[in-house]
Parts: sequence; C-alpha cells; structure tokens
Amino acid sequence: MASSPSSRHVLQLTNNPEDKIKIYRIQTGDTVYLSKSCEFGEFDLCISCKDPTDKVVALSKTKADTFSDRVYEYDNGSFGALTSCSFVATIAGPYAITYKSPLRGENISITVLADPVIKCDIIGVTMSIDQIAVQTHLTKCCGGMDEWEEVFEVTKESGYNMVHLTPIQELGVSQSSYSLHSHLKLSKSLKLGDGALSYEMEMQRFGKKLKEIHKSTELFFLTDLVWNHVSICNTDINKHPESYYNLHNTPNLIPAYLIDRSIAKFANNLKGIAEVRDLRSFGERLKNHLCELKESLEMIYRLDYLNSRDDGDMKAIDCLDKPSDVIFELWKVDYKRERNGGTIDVDIFKKWLINKGFASSQDVVGIVRSEMDLFNDTFVPRYVDQLFNQVVEAVIGTVKHRFVDPNGLKLEFGAVNLVDRYFHVSDTSLSEEFELDLYSQKHAERIKTCNGWTCGESITDMNTTMAYTRREVVIWGDSVKLRYGEAKSDSPWLWGYMERYTKEMAKIFHGFRIDNCHNTPLHVGVEMLKCAHRVRPNLYVVAELFTGSEEKDSRIINAMGITSCIRELSQAHSPRHLGELLYHYGESTPCGTFDMTYQLSSGIVATRLLPSRPHAMLQDMTHDNPCPFDHHPIVNVLALAGAKCSAKCSIGSNRGFDELVPHHIHVVQEKRRYLGHDHTRDKQLKSAKKALLNLHQYLESFTETFVDQATEDVIIVTRHDPVNCDKVLIVIATKWSDFSKTCSNYDVSLPGDATEVLLEIDINSDNSTYERHDSFITGLEGVVVNVRENPLTTSNVFVRKRGDLRDITFHLSPGCVLALKVSPPKRQWHAMVNFNKFLDVRHQLFDTFYEACSSLTLHDLNHIMYRCHEEEQAAGCGGVYNIPGYGNLAYAGIAGFYHVLEEIEKSNATGHPLCRNLCEGWWMFEYVCNRLKPYKLLAEYLGDVFNYVRDVPNYMRPKVFEFVISALYSTCLRRIGDLIPTFSQKSWFHKQLILTSVQLVGRVGNTGIHCKPDSSGSAVSMSAGIPHFSHGFMRCWGRDTFIALPGLLISTGRLDDARELIVGFARTLRFGLIPNLLSEGGHQPRYNCRDAVWWWCRAVQLMYVKDPEILSQVVHRIYQTDDSRVPSDSEFECTVLEVVYEILNRHATGINFTEENAGRQLDEHLKYDGFHVSAGVDFKTGFVWGGSKSNCGTWMDKVGSSDAAGNRGLPATPRDGCAIELVGLSYKTLKWVQELFEKGVSETQHVLVEKQGGYTAKTLYKQWFTSIEENFDKYFWNDEGDFYRDTVTLDPQYDCNEDEFRPNQAVAMVVAPELFDPSNHSLALEKMGKELTGPVGMKTLAPSHTNHRPYYHTGDNSNDFHTAHGFNYHQGPEWVWCMGFYLRAKLHYEIKKGKEDRLFYETVLAPHRAMIAGTPFRGLTELTNRDGDFCAGSCPTQAWSSGTILELLADIEF
Repeated sequence: MASSPSSRHVLQLTNNPEDKIKIYRIQTGDTVYLSKSCEFGEFDLCISCKDPTDKVVALSKTKADTFSDRVYEYDNGSFGALTSCSFVATIAGPYAITYKSPLRGENISITVLADPVIKCDIIGVTMSIDQIAVQTHLTKCCGGMDEWEEVFEVTKESGYNMVHLTPIQELGVSQSSYSLHSHLKLSKSLKLGDGALSYEMEMQRFGKKLKEIHKSTELFFLTDLVWNHVSICNTDINKHPESYYNLHNTPNLIPAYLIDRSIAKFANNLKGIAEVRDLRSFGERLKNHLCELKESLEMIYRLDYLNSRDDGDMKAIDCLDKPSDVIFELWKVDYKRERNGGTIDVDIFKKWLINKGFASSQDVVGIVRSEMDLFNDTFVPRYVDQLFNQVVEAVIGTVKHRFVDPNGLKLEFGAVNLVDRYFHVSDTSLSEEFELDLYSQKHAERIKTCNGWTCGESITDMNTTMAYTRREVVIWGDSVKLRYGEAKSDSPWLWGYMERYTKEMAKIFHGFRIDNCHNTPLHVGVEMLKCAHRVRPNLYVVAELFTGSEEKDSRIINAMGITSCIRELSQAHSPRHLGELLYHYGESTPCGTFDMTYQLSSGIVATRLLPSRPHAMLQDMTHDNPCPFDHHPIVNVLALAGAKCSAKCSIGSNRGFDELVPHHIHVVQEKRRYLGHDHTRDKQLKSAKKALLNLHQYLESFTETFVDQATEDVIIVTRHDPVNCDKVLIVIATKWSDFSKTCSNYDVSLPGDATEVLLEIDINSDNSTYERHDSFITGLEGVVVNVRENPLTTSNVFVRKRGDLRDITFHLSPGCVLALKVSPPKRQWHAMVNFNKFLDVRHQLFDTFYEACSSLTLHDLNHIMYRCHEEEQAAGCGGVYNIPGYGNLAYAGIAGFYHVLEEIEKSNATGHPLCRNLCEGWWMFEYVCNRLKPYKLLAEYLGDVFNYVRDVPNYMRPKVFEFVISALYSTCLRRIGDLIPTFSQKSWFHKQLILTSVQLVGRVGNTGIHCKPDSSGSAVSMSAGIPHFSHGFMRCWGRDTFIALPGLLISTGRLDDARELIVGFARTLRFGLIPNLLSEGGHQPRYNCRDAVWWWCRAVQLMYVKDPEILSQVVHRIYQTDDSRVPSDSEFECTVLEVVYEILNRHATGINFTEENAGRQLDEHLKYDGFHVSAGVDFKTGFVWGGSKSNCGTWMDKVGSSDAAGNRGLPATPRDGCAIELVGLSYKTLKWVQELFEKGVSETQHVLVEKQGGYTAKTLYKQWFTSIEENFDKYFWNDEGDFYRDTVTLDPQYDCNEDEFRPNQAVAMVVAPELFDPSNHSLALEKMGKELTGPVGMKTLAPSHTNHRPYYHTGDNSNDFHTAHGFNYHQGPEWVWCMGFYLRAKLHYEIKKGKEDRLFYETVLAPHRAMIAGTPFRGLTELTNRDGDFCAGSCPTQAWSSGTILELLADIEF
C-alpha cells in the first residue's frame, strides 16, 4: 500500500539473512528509522545504505530514540531498540541497507523499495502507483506520431491514465514488436522524418511530440526495455562476437547445437502432416535419427584419465556410498575438447576410495582407472540416451501444440517450421553440414544462440544451463541472445550500447516494462536501472515474472527495484481461482489490520514497516497471451474488468481486449492499426470501462480490502475506509464458460445501510457479430452494455427485502458488476468513532488503566498476566482460552493473548484463527473481563472500554482487541516497573527474564508454605517450570526453588518473596535436609535429595548481602524431631542462622534414614532400598558425601521406569560419593559461617563430630574448609583429561565412574573459585567450552562417553536400556541452567585475569534471546536435545534456566 506523503516507518534489522528476500515498501519522500532486533542485545550495528543510483546515503545521526507508546518503554514487542540511523527516500527505487551481524560475522542486506509518486507539473497530476491504470498498445499498430493523439484519446475516454507502448525502435526482419533491429534507431512507422535524421534528432523529435501528447491527453507513458536480445539481422554485433552467445565463448552449447542441427535435418525430410499425427511413431523415428550423434556426444562426455582438476569438495561426497555416484558428483565437462572432455578431481576421488575401504594406497591408481572405465562404458551411454529421451519429449510437446492438439495453435503444416531453430549461422557462405569446424574460433563465433523464454528456471547462466540441450526453451528464432559477461570488461561495447539506450528511454518515458525480466541477468538489470534512475529519479518499473516462486520473484524485485509485478486475471481457470488471484494480488491491506502506530519518545509518530507481497499490476488481459475469448464467454469481459478495478493496486489491460477483438493481436503477425476516437464503434463498452476505472480511482481512500467468494459464480469485494468507516461492496457475477451455471438471485445482508448505488453495469452478447477489417483492428459489434452510475435512487440489480436497505436480493445476470456504498449503522458508527478517539488519545487510555493497576502487587500481576492451563484448572477455573483451529493459549492471562497478537502483527496475518474467533463472537472479550473480576476497578475500566467499542463491525474486533490488550499489557509492565525499579533500565532480554519471575512466582492454591503457621490464604511458591511443574505436589521443588531464587528474586529486588521462601522451607527442616518435593501445604514432603539443602544455604548467604536481618528471622519449625511433628498446641522456634548450623551439625554427625511411607504408594518406580537416604562428611578430606545404588541424591535424578528395557528402579546418574558442586556449596557455607564468627555476628565456630569410640569432639569450621582446600585438586582434578571429575569415591561401597566429564564443575567454580588451581581452572573452562557447550545449554555428559545419548524422549517405549522412558535425561541432553554457571565461571575467571570480553556474552546469549522471543511462553526452556534441537518433553519456561542467566546478567550488568 502506498503510504501518505512524508510518512515515517520503523524497520527492524534482524539476524536473519533471509530478510533479503522480504519486500518492504514505502513511498518516495518517506523516512525510515532503523531498529535493531532484540537478538543483537547491546551490540551496535554498523549500517550503510545505498540509493537506487548506487550512491551512498548519508544516514541521519540522531539521538537514539525509544518506543514510548503502544507497549510502554519496555517491550517494543520483540522489536528491539532504535539505532541512531534514519534516512529519507528521496528518489524511487531500491534502497540497499547493509549491516554486519555481530552474531554471524557476515553482512546482512535488506532492501526497502520506494514507490514512485507519478506526477507531472505540466498537467498538474499526481497519483500513487495504486491509482495507475494502464492500457497496452503495440507501437507498430498506432500509426505515425501525428496520429497518436487521436489513437490515445480512446485510451483517455476509456478512463486510463497511462499508456504502455511496446518498443519504439526499428524492428527486425520478423517484424516482432520485441525483436529489435537496432536499439539506437527509431521505427520508421513513427514517421518522424525522411529517414535521414540522426538518432539524436529522432529522439529529440519523439520526445517533444510525446510531451505534447502527454500534455493534451494527461496520459503518462511507459515502454518496454529489451536488454536480452537483438534481431538476427543486426549487423553491429558481428563486429563484437563477445556480445552474443556463440559456440566459442559458450562451448557447453556445442551438444545443443549438434542436436538442433540434427532435428532441423530430420524436419526437412518430412513429407507432410501425416508423418507427425502419430506422435509415438514420430518420436521413435526422431530418436533413431538422433542416434547418429550418439558417438559424438559420448566422446564429449567421456572421462579423460590424464586430465584432473583440483576443485573437488570432500564434504559433498563424504555421504555417498558408491564410486559411480562420487564420479557423477565430481564430473565436469570441458566442452572445448572434442574428445574426452569429462574430468574429475582424481586426488579427491582417491582419498574417498581409501577412506571408504574401496582401495588401499597401493592399488588406488588401478581402482580409479577401472571405475573411470566403468563410468565411460556404462554411465555415459546411459546419460546420452536419457538426454535423447528428454529432447524427443520436448519436440513432441512442441509439435503437438503447433499442429496436432485441437486446443493448440492449429498451425498449417509447411507454412511454419516444424520446430524453431535454437541457433542461427550468421555467415551464409558456410554450410552447416560440411564446412563448420565447431572448435575453430572463426566458425564457432558465427553460430549465434537464439534467445527464448522459460517458465520457472531462468537461463541467465548460459555457462551451466542444460535448457538449450534438453530443448526446454520456448525459442525466439528471430532474436540473438546477448552476452554481457560477469563484468563490463567482458563485453564493453554491449554495456555501453545498452546503457545509452536505457538512458535515452528514461529521458522520455515515465516508466519501463522489463521484457523477459526473469531471464535477464540480474546484474545487468540492476546496473541498467541504476542508469535509468540517474536520469529519471521517479521512474516506475514493471515486469512480468515467470519464476514459479514468490521467493525467486522477490530476489529479482529487490535487486532491480521493480515497482509492480504484472499478474493476469484471465489466466484464472475458474471463478474461485479468480477470487484467489484477486485476494492474493489485489488485497493490499486486509480489513481490520492492526494499528501499527508507534509514538517515539521524541514525539515522532511512525508505523512499523512489515514485509509485503510484491506489488501487483493486475491486468484482466496482457497483450502477449492468446485471446481469452477462446475460453471465456464474451460477457466475462466485464467481470474480469470489475475484478481488476476492485483491487488495491495498479491495474491494466490491452487495447484489443477492451474493444472485444475476438482474436489475438499478434506481436509478430499483426500489421493493422488501431482506430482513432472518432471511429471507434462501441461507445457503450468504452463508457463501461471508464465507469469501472473511475470506480478504481474513487476507491483509493478505501484502503482495506476483503475478498469473499459468495457463491460459485459470484465474488464480492469489500473495500473499507478505516477513517470514516464507510465501505464499498463490488459484486461481480462471472460466467466462466458457456456451460457454467447462470447467475441468478442471491440474498445478502449488508453490513450497514446502502447509501449509494455507485455503479451498475450489465452486458449481453447474444446478438454479437464480428467482421474483420483489412486495415484496422476492430472488435465485436452488437454487444449491449448498460451503464448506470451514481447517483442512483433505484436499482436494476437488486430489490429490497422487508422495505430496508440491509437485507436485499441481487438479480445477477452473467457478467454484471455492481458497486454499492454502505455506511455503518449508527451504533457501529458510534463504536468506530469511539475507537478512533481511543487511537487519538491513547495515552489517556493508558493512564486510565494505570490508575486501575496502581495498587496491584506482583502476585496480582502473576494472575492477571500469566497462569498456564494447569494452574488455572487447579484454581477451579476452566483453563486457558482455547482458539478453534489454533489450540490452547500458553497463558490464561493477557500475556497469553498478547504474545499471539504480537506474532499476528509481524506478518499482518488477519486470517489467523484468533482473529476469526474474535470475528465470530465476543467470547474472548468476555473471557478476559471475567478473569479480571477480582480486580474491581480494572475490571470496571476494561468493561467500560469494551462497551464503548462493543458494536464495531465484526471484522474490526481483532483490531480493537489487539489495541486494548496491548494497552493493558503495557500498563502491567509499567506497574512492574514501579514494583521492580530497575526494570525499566534493563535491556529487552533482561526485562524478559525479569518477567519470568512474575510468571513463575505467585500464590497458587495450597502449593507453598507460609512463614507462620497461623497464616491464611495461599503462600508464595515458585513453579519449577511451566506447564509440567506448575501445580499440585509437583510445583514446589526445594532444589529448583533455591537454584533459581538468587536470580529470579534476589537480583530483581523481590526480597519479601525471597524471604518467605527461605523461611518457609526452613520450617520443614528434617534429618538435616529440606524437602526435594514440598508437596501441597508441606504436609507430606519428600526428603529424597541431599543437594537442595546446600542450595538453600547459598540462597541464605546471598540474601544476607541484601538483608542481614534474614539471619534473625524466626523459623516456626514443623518437625520437633526427625520422627515427630511439633504438637499443634506448642511451638518449636529457632532462627534462620540456627537452621544453618543444624544443617552443618547433622551432616557432620551423619544422616541415615528411610523415607516415611516408603513403598510403591510413594514412588512406583523406586526399589525399596532406593527410599533409604544417607549423607555425611569425610573429615579426612572435608568432602560431603552421600548416595545409594538405588536412588539419585542430586539434580541428576532420573530413575528408570521401563520393564521392557530393564531399567526400572535403577538410577541413571546416581553420582554416589562426593559430588563436586556439593563440595563447593558446602565449602562456601563453611567459609561464610566462619566469617560471621570472625565479624562477631555469631559465636558458633564448630560442629560436633562423633569419633570412633562413641565420643564427640569439636571440629572447627576453619579446620573443615581448610581440609577441603587441601584435598580438592588432589582428588577432583583429572590430569589426563584436563577437567575436574564430577564425583569422587572415598568409600568402596560406592561404585561410580569418577572420570565422567560433566558440567557440574562450573557450579563449584562460581560458588567456590578459591578451591581451583588457576592453571587447571583455565584448562577445564576451555575443555567445557569446546566439548560441553551447546547453543543454549550444556551437555550433561561428554559426547565421548559411551553412555552419551543426546536425544531425550519421554515417550520412548523401546527396549533400549539407555533411552527407554527418557532414561538419558541427564546423559547428554543440554540443560540451560548449567550454561548460566559455566558463563559466570568464565566471566569471573576473565575478570580476575583482566581479560573479560563482555561482547562475547552478547554473542553467546543470542540464542537465548531468540528462544525467549520465539516461544509463546516467553521463557527459557528446561533443556534441549543435541545442538539446541527442540525437546518436546522439556518445560518451555523453567525457573532455574531463567534464574541462572539472570545471575549472569547481574554480574555483567548489561
């Protein structure tokens, strides 16, 4: 859609190199602000820009701006931050923006296409490209220029504003409109003089005359540019053989020429049409004839033993298994050699044979020779035979279409060639049969390659194409294909010749149509159009592309700067197909498009620049295709014209179709002239076309479009004006064939009051006749067209039902077109007015919402914004909103809606199931309002807003909903900024992670535990991960909570919540441990892990830094002893610090118990001895230890459950003995309590240890941690592997692999760096970086280990011991939380060495940014499979994944 003059846009620069094929459109004069994607974090981008003339654009350097509106300052969606760069599109064409991606290390390019504004000060006309209506004329049929004004007056009277002329140059011998004798000589048919004028004088006269016609008719003009070929009669190129393709500069065409010559000889010997009617017999005879070439072609393709290359790619062949396949992959042909032109990289082939075991180094030479012999003797003959089959099939197809098929061209046999020649011999003195030496430069240069056309595959690279050899080209035998080479130096004469031609055309014409565009070498089109833009900055460029792929189209469009792509409606094969084409190419902006306006903090208002489809020039009929009346009834001419004129794009037609000429006006054969306006016969039809084209202009302000296939034959196009809410309905009744169903009555309920009948046209061709004129091009006569235009008070096409103008019945005859203006009912109009007011004063709406949110807590916001399906159901609600055709939203809260709306906005996908659901009913609005009822003021405000806009048209509901939800989401973020003051200063990624603390921490049911026993309501709890660990007894995990708590709560300043969780879990202390699973309300906690308590101790230490009072917090204990709870009528209290001391004492004396209620009722997978828990301290080393052969005591806690695989009851990763991270955590706790003692905070400095003999003795904390320091490297360092062992075994009862290489050592490096020898620390970090790091997580077991299984599937029901039922949970999959500790370990080491590279962490965290932006859950996943592959069994947002990365960000302070 062309934007309003001087609009401002924001374009996002991303890390995606595929953005170069996306099309971004603005209008000349617009400003583009560049924003960087959140993927780039704090990286600065070095941006450059070139304009359509290849000049460097000076990017405006302004103060970096922010988005202050729409989604508060925080979010900008995943839109990122503005850079300080902007530019104004001063001329039309492609603006190439290039920046180096710091994440990829390579340049990324994005193209912005500036649409021209078509204007002329002489006639005072200005129009956007969507207003262009062009009519095509064959120049040779227009007569002399003195007659043009009369000819084009017909175009003006028909309502067109632009004329498309085929080339005005002198034509070649065939008189084809596109086969030019010379590009630098004008056609004699223009009658510019007596033929003695120079080219310069001719161009002056032509330009002056065209300007006069432009002024008198107010028509603009565009012409075809022909860069690909020149007529075979052009003699200039003979002096420059490098300028055309011939057998000397393109020897790979030699086989094609040999085949072409042989086919011509075969065709010359045919006697008559009878010899081709039996196509099967014809094909067999042709193939037999081609076999005369078999030996010659085989000799070209055969391999030469003595000729080798050195360009083989080992990677490309490494996956192949057969020597013959490898040879084929390496095989290249040197066509300059008449014999044995085939070559391969012999050295690479030898290596492959040896690597695959086909040969040894001693016999490889002989094996190579034998394999090459086999290739020559078997593959080459088969290859040539297959080539002959392809050639025969192509020739049969051509012959069938020309002579045999009753639906084909039905040409007269003998009047034209059986098939056209692909090559032209320019020297007539040479005989093709006997005198041509194809390997002689003199002769090879005389064999010129004809140009042609292909659909799909382009033939721009003639050095590699096989299209000519396989006869896949629709050849133009009258034209020679031009050769530009890779650079101007390859063909300097041709480049100069064409640049001059292009510039001269740009001086005169307002626009170009690029002939045969998709077969034009891309660099040629780019350079030529740069020349043109230097001459005419506001150039309009159109082309017809036949790549068969919108992606390929987009590459050409962006590179050349094509404004509009020609699309043809008459190619539709059914009314439904017509509707699809109209929807695809004519629907510029869908009805109800979201508001994409952003107000920047500087006060500038800009719109988000989204990718769009290629802009279309929608034509009912182009000039170079067969007449549509061969397969369309005459009456369909108005239906096609009505469809075209209803579209929001450029439109066009050709003169013959408009005048109902019932045959093709052939670009080669037609010699007659068009009639002038005084002689045209059918005034009614001309009036109808003008009325439709006037309608197209009228619809310019109706910018939003909706296409509806109302019935099999009826299409209704709705054009909507988003400003005043009016609509125009264009009803198009088609008739696709004489046998198709006749349109009749059709009932419709209008979306408002029918205020005006703008247009009614019907057509009847029952009495049409045609008489061909010898000198002039004439059309059908007797076609009756009735045109009735606004204002109309009565209708011939519809009748009212029940006396109103809302329910009506159409009486539709085939081919009729109706345009009806509809104004919304008053209630809809008022609702739309209200909504537009909201858009105008959006800050007031935001402030109103903010007032309602001013008292909300973070726990309130957890409920308002989030809550997954399971959380919602656990609260007694119905669950998240389910969208038919899409499924459940991620969250029941507004974030669930917002994140989907954000994705819809990125591509303007108004057909999304969410939008459809909104259009069908108010259920989504009501769902949101009902959920917010507990928050009275907010619910009232939101209800008032919805009531104001409740009556908007159905299709506007998604737009309204998106605006309101975005405003509410923004307000919630603003409130979060109040409650977490540092929030607004953080980067986008940092803010997203902070939001996960709101997402995962709340008061949900009976899942937490209060600090005080008499508290009511829900306690604060942290979900370990959503959705799997979101509710019930599975929500609260001691280990997960306290690994995540420092990042999610302490670093974000949520100290009250951190305190409640620390004290709450302290209440549950039993056996010297805190629970692994808290269970609901803490009633039946499970004490089956030995690591959660040490993570709790770490959380206390970090909390103490922020809040020293945490140590004196009273803990109301639940358990008086290990075996008994505190009676309800008494209390057992202590402080948090005393709980720490108890933990140390209990470990020092040893922990040994069996879980309460042990058995299958507690865990159906564990063996009974797996319920036994033991832990303690080895005071020889100071290391804490623990374990069991039948359970897992640390975070790597997977126990097998498959009977078929035999792993039920077995721990996958028991880690018995001394786990490295627990040694580090306990060491840090000991040093901390010693520091407390030394500072006088505490009087305790020892634990009591039971000695042999039954007595106890004091062991000082300092003695304990000193022992750890002295023994750590001694036991944990693996000198041979350069890593720290994951566990060490000090007791022979434990049977574990001490030399497993896992990431847990990174935890110890962060919590207790002083334990590590600096040189060993460095080696271990380096090894972890090389072998364990994935894109977002850390491999949980080194790939070199025999048990490494990197793909985790919970549904694995195989009998594989290592993977069944997800047994490999921690045996190779990559866990995200470990990455946080690894990066922190690396950062701390680098800081210590003074070598930190903070931008390195921006790069490493790029996949994390992409992950959080790419999931509707907006979090970091629990784990991934190998190399970051998606893992279906993983929680999409996991507490400790976010928590540990938040700790990293706090260290770095991005």
